[in-house]
Amino acid sequence: MEKKLEKIASKIIKFLEEEDKIREESLKVLREITRTATSSIKKIHNGKFQEAKIEIENCLSKLKEIKKKLKKYPEIYYQGFLHQAEKEVVEAKTIYEVIFEKRIPKLNDFDSISYLHGLAESLGEIRRYILDKIREKDVDNIERYLKIMDDIYFFILNFQYPEAITRNLRRQIDYARGIIEKTRGEVTTFYLFTKKEI
Repeated sequence: MEKKLEKIASKIIKFLEEEDKIREESLKVLREITRTATSSIKKIHNGKFQEAKIEIENCLSKLKEIKKKLKKYPEIYYQGFLHQAEKEVVEAKTIYEVIFEKRIPKLNDFDSISYLHGLAESLGEIRRYILDKIREKDVDNIERYLKIMDDIYFFILNFQYPEAITRNLRRQIDYARGIIEKTRGEVTTFYLFTKKEI
């Protein structure tokens, strides 16, 4: 009996050590993905668009690889670390595509909940971009950006499910509504102040 238990213990220890190793390696990569996604957003605002695109593509590649590796370890996959990194990548890709393609990214291989959170969080950065354009007196596409912000908001409104399922998406929806209302108010004030027709 004792030898049998030792054999079982050895097998369990081997699995747990392997899982712990994968967890530590994954956390390192996911932190790197998050930092790179954040960096790409800064580059977009600083006009370094090609560099931002390369960083986003790098994030997408690493994210795909890490998700494939973690599929064998659901305890790690659904712990929250992956979600945090993935929504940052969705946010960066959304900002890039809104500005350059006037569209939002496809769901593709993104986790659905991370996708929704990333879209919602992108609104703050799109707002920042709009305000920068107002300061630069470059307002030709402002209405289009506001329309996309509305599209994102009304899209995420479709997903009114329990918070445990959506990872507190309701809070992001409330945040999104506030961001859009403030942005629309500031754009309207700019038009009134400059007597520019909407």
